[in-house]
Amino acid sequence: MDMFQYLDELQVDLSGKHLEDIEEKYFRICSKLAGVDRALAIKQVNLNEYVHDLKSGLHQSITLAQQQSAKAIYFEYDLDNNWDSAFYICEQYSSLEDHDDDWASDWLEDLEGPSLEAFADIYALEGFDGNETALGSTIYLIARTVVSYAKAYQSLPGASSLAVCIAFHDQDPILRMKKL
Repeated sequence: MDMFQYLDELQVDLSGKHLEDIEEKYFRICSKLAGVDRALAIKQVNLNEYVHDLKSGLHQSITLAQQQSAKAIYFEYDLDNNWDSAFYICEQYSSLEDHDDDWASDWLEDLEGPSLEAFADIYALEGFDGNETALGSTIYLIARTVVSYAKAYQSLPGASSLAVCIAFHDQDPILRMKKL
């Protein structure tokens, strides 16, 4: 499989699997493609502070989105720049089936999100998907990032009227955690 097939599968997993099961699935994929040592190195990164920072950013984003009658919160992180991220409050939203993610490029407001240098350091070892080690590492890093965002979102009340989405910079399609 290539990276985009794994991303499509991750979208399906978000709709039908428990978060712990998603993490375990991508740990196994990483172990197979990149080796157990790489998978364990990724698994051992403590994400508690990252999830806490995501909760804070999401809480602020939800408040702003509700004040502005926005339809979606889009979280984007940058694989190539320390996992730097931002929350975007989007006035519009299109479903995955519409095959049009341009709505995420037109936001009302943005908030700075957390960085994750430990993931950026691991990612820098191999890059995106040039070989099996890179592919396995990257999809597991992405899965853990997405699961962290999902955990942060699930802990917050008040976002039921908003679509909640996530992607790395230039990812297409954007992953929908909560659809409208």
